[in-house]
Amino acid sequence: MTACSSTMTADPNAIVRAIDVTEARRLHGRAGVEFVDPRPAEVIASTTGIIPGARNLTLDRIEAGDLPPVFSDVSAKTGGRSLTIVTSCLAGPMARAAAEAFVKLGFNRVMYLDGGTRAWVEAGHPTA
Repeated sequence: MTACSSTMTADPNAIVRAIDVTEARRLHGRAGVEFVDPRPAEVIASTTGIIPGARNLTLDRIEAGDLPPVFSDVSAKTGGRSLTIVTSCLAGPMARAAAEAFVKLGFNRVMYLDGGTRAWVEAGHPTA
């Protein structure tokens, strides 16, 4: 089992953007935005919990492109995938790796929560 805080990024050249809790909160629950937590379920349960509504998709699944149907949308304008994706793990490193994996899969709007779910909790937001 891999803890999020000890995982290195998959590709340091991938273009992803870190966002803070304020921006993540603004995006949370909006149409066209998917939150993803790449940690194993047992790590989520034993640490911070998961941001409400976030999908638990492990990093291995994301890297393999094994995604639920909601992730199969394609933008008519760009030809890329049109969802906005926000990834979050315990503290941030695994979330960045997951964000980079989504970029490699063709997603155009991908970001990760700087400070991870821990920052979300410290800002007073709930987890499940």
